[in-house]
Amino acid sequence: MNMNSSIARPVRLRERLREATQGAILAAAEQAFAEEGAKARMESIAARAGIAVGTLYNHFEDRDALWKAICRAKREALLARVDAALDAGRGRPFREALALFVDALVAHWAEHRAFLTVLVQTEPALPSGKERSTAQELAARAVKLVRRGVEQGVLRERGADLHAAFLIGMLRNVLLVGVAQALPAPEGLRDRVVEFFLGGAEQRP
Repeated sequence: MNMNSSIARPVRLRERLREATQGAILAAAEQAFAEEGAKARMESIAARAGIAVGTLYNHFEDRDALWKAICRAKREALLARVDAALDAGRGRPFREALALFVDALVAHWAEHRAFLTVLVQTEPALPSGKERSTAQELAARAVKLVRRGVEQGVLRERGADLHAAFLIGMLRNVLLVGVAQALPAPEGLRDRVVEFFLGGAEQRP
């Protein structure tokens, strides 16, 4: 009998259980923060996750650590989705690449909109320190997209440094207005954003 493999099995099982518990905590925290705001109580999060408060503290030192963990998880998921959209749009006509980019943002927002609304309202647009905010990361990706439009001759080069800011700002505000009015994302939002953006930034003869 291989003693090493018998020792490894319970170790892997403990790791899987810990990962499953942590996943349940993050899902519960997203719900709690979305409904109660960034100051949601740890007791509320533990109850939603179906665990004891002590177990919650075994995974996260305090609410601030949990808030940072879920913000990081949602941020990474959003940026990965946007990066995948940028990759999918590589080599395509700019209008198609732009539509994929907008689709990625709108779809992620639709799935997590209550929590993301809290995040947008609490995360500084220009944080101190070296780490860039989610808005800054999205803007950097929008700049890459805009460059493709300029290179393809679809977007005018003059004023191109503001195209990305206009695109992200427009999307952010349209989605936040919908949340404030308890409305879903407007029907045909992707096409309307694409048309409106190109109408203002499109290269003219």
